[in-house]
Amino acid sequence: MIKKKLAPWEVLESTISYEDRWLKVRSDRCRTPQGSIIEPYHVIECSTWVNVLALTPEGQVILVREYRHGVRQILLGLPGGGVETTDEDVSAAIKRELLEETGYSGGTFFSIGQSYANPSNQDNTVWSFLAVDVTLSQEQQLDEAEHIEIVLHDFISFHEQVWSGAIPMQALYLATVGFATQFILRSTHPSLQPIRTQLLHHGS
Repeated sequence: MIKKKLAPWEVLESTISYEDRWLKVRSDRCRTPQGSIIEPYHVIECSTWVNVLALTPEGQVILVREYRHGVRQILLGLPGGGVETTDEDVSAAIKRELLEETGYSGGTFFSIGQSYANPSNQDNTVWSFLAVDVTLSQEQQLDEAEHIEIVLHDFISFHEQVWSGAIPMQALYLATVGFATQFILRSTHPSLQPIRTQLLHHGS
């Protein structure tokens, strides 16, 4: 049996079928390498997303608790959001998001990984960051529809509870926790030494 080489679909036609301030849906007419016509194939066009596992000088992770209407639950998560046109780059975007949502700033930021939100139906990339030694510098600056509670959690305890399933989180946040853990364990940056020692002691 001869295996056919994988190849992208050919896009024959694209239209924007829905758009508002929150959502943009593109509907494509596509032809597969095998000649099949797929229509309509809906793709959600999104901005680049960023999120951060941020640690205080005392080794506490900064979490946000907020209502998520899709699942109709109040959940813990990581600070983050979408990159805006006024942001210079993704690093500037995550520093802005952390400051707006939590009031924390400063410290040292590391870009630790990239992933895709949902590559079958969304076109955006997600950037994960680790921040250490951030401190509270101002009040939250939330949008009108946002209500976010800040939760400080011992990082090692948080780490154990996340991977045991005791703290259910969005999958993209779990990716960031995983990226952060591996980065901390492999990095020789002096600011990460205390938390690295704790992770090794607890058998990560």
